[in-house]
Amino acid sequence: MTRTVYCHLNNLFKKVSIALVIFIAGTSNLLAQGDGPRSMLLAPKGLWGVDAKWINLKQNLSPAGNILIPGADLTINLFPITLFHTFGIGGKFAQVYAMVNPGKVKGVINGLPIPIQDREASGTSDGFIGFKLGLIGAPALNVVQFAGHQKAFSMNFQFRTWYSGSYNSNKAINLGTNRLTFEFGLPMALPFGNNKKYPWWFETMPSVEFYTTNNDPFFIPGSRVNSTRQKALFVIENHLSKNITPKFWMGVGLRYQNGGKLVRDDVPQLDSRLNILGAGIDAGYQVLPFLDLKASYGKVLAGYNGATSRMFRLGATFVYADLKKAKAEMAPANK
Repeated sequence: MTRTVYCHLNNLFKKVSIALVIFIAGTSNLLAQGDGPRSMLLAPKGLWGVDAKWINLKQNLSPAGNILIPGADLTINLFPITLFHTFGIGGKFAQVYAMVNPGKVKGVINGLPIPIQDREASGTSDGFIGFKLGLIGAPALNVVQFAGHQKAFSMNFQFRTWYSGSYNSNKAINLGTNRLTFEFGLPMALPFGNNKKYPWWFETMPSVEFYTTNNDPFFIPGSRVNSTRQKALFVIENHLSKNITPKFWMGVGLRYQNGGKLVRDDVPQLDSRLNILGAGIDAGYQVLPFLDLKASYGKVLAGYNGATSRMFRLGATFVYADLKKAKAEMAPANK
């Protein structure tokens, strides 16, 4: 009997090596580019991991992606690193994670008398600390239980606080925003199709972002501004993806942003509202059971007020799970 049980568990571990990274491949994110495909799927509890990316952007948006800068032509290189851990709360899936975002931006803002030395900045862009909790179809399962779990609809609650990166009010171009962002979202995932082992995945996440006031904005010669604030921004991100082989997947995505108008000293800036539709293509490959590589390309398809952006992204996700602990948790139930 014991031999039979452990043979069954070993088969489950083989399934774990195929399925595990598929569900946490997109855990790092930026406001500008969204969370990415596979980031909204249910994952096992008991994971520790790190997600590292290189993101190259050419746009007239801030590095955080939520402030339109008319006349800007910016080239941005970011290297976000996210640490995460999954666990359970009351039998529900939960996750805590945090991201630091070093990088560099350079370019020009046409129409502003910016000295040559102020046309670039380096340091960190806005990062975050976040929390996710399962609401529907999101049980807290260890890696063995997760491998045998029937794929179904899931919905989580997500909250992130974005802190400011490097900022200097004497410079027109900065990586940071000199404010806090509070983001509330509902990540959802739905499998469909005839292939139950490798279904199509549709992911969607509506979210809203609120911002604190920047009380030390850049000084524009001839126009003293004491503070800037930004109205709430609504975002909805959607992805469709599928495994082509057990290790290789591809996907496409659409992301829409609306709102976020800037207000300078209580005067709304009519040319600052975001109304942006972006699209992208993505691919990922599982190199090792706990190492996943991915690449993305995206751009703005339609941007109100002349908003433009082009993105190229490479990333790698590494996870660690205590398989011996999971095996020990399962063994007594199968004796």
